[in-house]
Amino acid sequence: MNFKKLSPWNWFKTEEQQATALPTSRSDHFGFPVTRLHREIDHLFDDFFRGAGFPSLLEEHLPVATAQLLKPKLDISETDEKYEVRIEVPGVDKDNISIDIDNDTLTIRGEKKMEKENKSEKYHFIERSYGSFQRVLALPADADRDLIDANFKDGVLRLTITKNPDKQKTTKTIAIEHG
Repeated sequence: MNFKKLSPWNWFKTEEQQATALPTSRSDHFGFPVTRLHREIDHLFDDFFRGAGFPSLLEEHLPVATAQLLKPKLDISETDEKYEVRIEVPGVDKDNISIDIDNDTLTIRGEKKMEKENKSEKYHFIERSYGSFQRVLALPADADRDLIDANFKDGVLRLTITKNPDKQKTTKTIAIEHG
């Protein structure tokens, strides 16, 4: 039996390594299952207070947690010829997104900026999040760094990565097209 087909490429190994290198909150030092619950409760309180017009409590005390709030969701699929990565980035302008490749690492960075404040406007509820985000993906060995296309439409960034077993390791910036 070929177990390689049962175990897909770990696209997130680089992102996971970077996350473990970052400072963590006090609760992360314990290996208990309660850690996740503790983090989710922190997020609930943060959402409640931010919705009432208060600044984010997590931003002051847990800078790592706020980075997780703006971690765009993504889908990764594969055919015989290519990989496709789709990333949800609603409310983000195409010009505020950058895509870089450094050897086997694909990094997507961006920023969701808050609209300019209207002095006469009084907020009753603020639920949307703003700030910088980053996703770091480890590319499979057969991903061709020279044949990656990026397209941005309706708040979804779509990367098409052509497969080529004879790829080269280089650094490259990818332009994003609108449409």
